[in-house]
Amino acid sequence: METLIYLYGFIRANEMGNHPLPSLKGIDNEHAIYPISIGDVEAVVCDVDKKEYNEKVLEEKIEQVDWVREKAFHHHEMMMQLHETYTIIPMKFCTIYKNTASLMDKIDELKEQLAVSLDYLADKEEWNLKIYCDNGILRESISKHNLTIDEKRKEIASLSPGRQYLEKKKLDQVIDQEADKEKESFSSGIHDELKQFSVNNEVKKNWNKDVTGRTEEMCWNSVYLLPLTDVEAFLSKLKKLEEEWKASGWSLELTGPWPSYHFANLN
Repeated sequence: METLIYLYGFIRANEMGNHPLPSLKGIDNEHAIYPISIGDVEAVVCDVDKKEYNEKVLEEKIEQVDWVREKAFHHHEMMMQLHETYTIIPMKFCTIYKNTASLMDKIDELKEQLAVSLDYLADKEEWNLKIYCDNGILRESISKHNLTIDEKRKEIASLSPGRQYLEKKKLDQVIDQEADKEKESFSSGIHDELKQFSVNNEVKKNWNKDVTGRTEEMCWNSVYLLPLTDVEAFLSKLKKLEEEWKASGWSLELTGPWPSYHFANLN
């Protein structure tokens, strides 16, 4: 059987020396994972059947939802298992090389970047924060307490009855605009309080409700790279913020620790 090389990620050689790679099945559930060594770096890989994982076949399979769900879940779970033991630079799903020689050439080309990235990620964890908002609660609060809305109501009250009718219909739009401002202001404020614990952070694109499956709107999505020494303080701060704001319709959802998908800085 002619095979290709499926790449999961890169690990420091000295870490693997202290903790040998566990016996785990690869993405095809047949071939075991194994390391390929070059200098101070170990690539974690498995063999895959070229007939099943060549570029043409993958272009077709990537359109099959069930196949993608199963294999992407495997890839993610493998990253999580490796991350428990090693500092790892995770690769994207379905990163495949023609053979060992082509992979070793790439490692040799990137060896300085790999060394710098692995040193940078050592003793750190990636955490993800998503902030959700109950629009009903927020709009009600803005309607009652927002100064802009209060001024708008006073302005409407001074108009003729006909004009009042039209302007009251526009008031909902103003409330929506003020709600959007409040979401941005609140979320960026939370982010500012949390990012002080990180050595790096990044604001990501929000997901829509079709993706999240939630009734609340996602209004913030950020990731933080935290030194292990600061994780406890970060979690404690977040818990206090959650308790402070949950009654006001805000939900702070933290997940992690994750392999460092966002901060590996590998081209």
